[in-house]
Formats: sequence, structure tokens, C-alpha cells
Amino acid sequence: MKALLVLLASLTLALSAATLPEKEAKEVVAQATAYRSAAAKGDADKVLQLTHPALFTLFGGKEPFEAATRLALKSLAGKYVVEKVTFGEPSELLVAGKEEVCFVPFVQIASAGEVRTRAESFFIAVRPVGKPGWKFIDAAGLRKHPELLLQLFPDLPREIVTPPNKVDIVK
Repeated sequence: MKALLVLLASLTLALSAATLPEKEAKEVVAQATAYRSAAAKGDADKVLQLTHPALFTLFGGKEPFEAATRLALKSLAGKYVVEKVTFGEPSELLVAGKEEVCFVPFVQIASAGEVRTRAESFFIAVRPVGKPGWKFIDAAGLRKHPELLLQLFPDLPREIVTPPNKVDIVK
């Protein structure tokens, strides 16, 4: 019985996932790069423009999220330097209700004062089903609270496996 349930769960996940065509994969990585660059430059307007609105609910609405984003980027200005970011291939496209979701993995080397970090993480890329216009959520907040992914996107398949999401101190 357990084997049958595992098989059914695997089939459900396979039916709800689709490979992202190469052109669209390049597009989502380009937009993810713009999102990361905007954050690194402290460009709050661009970050806010590219942020998926599902994140607003965790902050009590759009205005509190915008205020928190502007404050965070301002406080990091000149203190946090992104040295290098390398993006990987986006995951398969998953249907979550009226939206499609994929994960865009990346490795980032950054420093804050004397501390250098290597983050292996991902962005959650979201768009309306079959339409252009990706919006993003940085998965860094999922490190301590992975359950937030299904809170933000309750229609995602429960069996999904996300890319690695960790930060290490490096020399």
C-alpha cells in the first residue's frame, strides 16, 4: 500500500511539472540576474518591481514590505558586497493554481566587512500560467522556515524538492 501511495505521489508530481523550454529558461535566468543585480546595487524600485506579491502577505501588506525592503537595502549599502553570482539551470515548471513556479538556483560569494560567505540558494520564479513576466522571491527566508513555501503557494505539489539553500563562511 505504501509503495502504491509513493507511486501515485510521483505520478502526480510528474503530471504537474513540465520542462521549461531553453528560450524561456534563458529568459528567467536573465530576469533573476536583474533581480539579484538590483538588490546588490540597492535599487529598491527594481527589486520591488520584480518581487512576487505573495511575499507581501508575510509583511502585513505591500506598504510594510516596501518599507522593509527600502530599509534593508539602505542599511546594507556599502557594507555588503556581492563578489560573484553564478546561476544554474531553472528547475522544471510546476503548476500552482493559476501560476507557474520554477526554482532558479545560484551560488553567491559575498562579503560583509571581514566575513566572506558562500550561499548556495535559489530564487522562486513565478508567472501566470502560460504568460510572460516573471516575479521573484529570494528563498533565503526559507532556510529556517521551509514551510513558508507551501504557505505562499498552497497549490504547489507537496512532494517537490527544492535546490540546496545554505550559507557557509569562507576564507
